[in-house]
Amino acid sequence: MKKLVMYSDQIPPLADGIDKELIALLSKSNPIIGYIPSNADPQRKYYKERQSYYSRMNMDLQVYFELDKEFRPNLLESLLSCDAIHLSGGNTYYFLHWLRKRGMLEPLRQYVKRGGMLVGVSAGSILMSPDISICPLYVDEPIEVETDFSSLNLVDFAFAPHYGSRRMSTTVPALRKYSREHQIVVYACQDSGGIIVTDDSVRCIGDVYKIDER
Repeated sequence: MKKLVMYSDQIPPLADGIDKELIALLSKSNPIIGYIPSNADPQRKYYKERQSYYSRMNMDLQVYFELDKEFRPNLLESLLSCDAIHLSGGNTYYFLHWLRKRGMLEPLRQYVKRGGMLVGVSAGSILMSPDISICPLYVDEPIEVETDFSSLNLVDFAFAPHYGSRRMSTTVPALRKYSREHQIVVYACQDSGGIIVTDDSVRCIGDVYKIDER
């Protein structure tokens, strides 16, 4: 069964509703979570923050799998053995570039196909879409060497996190135009909102707005 959890952000207590869904979907005591950061985290600052976040739910964020500066391919088997894998926030273009450079897109697709769960936050959630062409509506800086913006393609909609915040200054008309031009449904999520995908079922949790101009 496909299991995807798409957060706009992981801010307690705003994300409590999505956390509860995550716990129910894992349905396991003390699950092991893998972690793929969008970019190098030499002091493990953001990794430790996520460790603390997951420990609140009796989950162990255990396998740190960096893609760029401290890439350790020998950890891949451990990563893919985790009950869930967390895809962090950050620059979506940079994240996609290194996922592709390290050949990680297909292993993650196969991981989901085998029943593994992906948990995305912001950029990590956008990457589950067919492509990341929604990113110009944000402040992400493109990577000049990257021209292929196709991503994991695990869902058939676009994900717009941080809706209504300063991190996303785009408007409803802009999202409607994007939906119309790309012929795709857009889910715009406030930081209190998220999406749970199981097989072909899409459930919106919290403040999520569906935009469909197809």
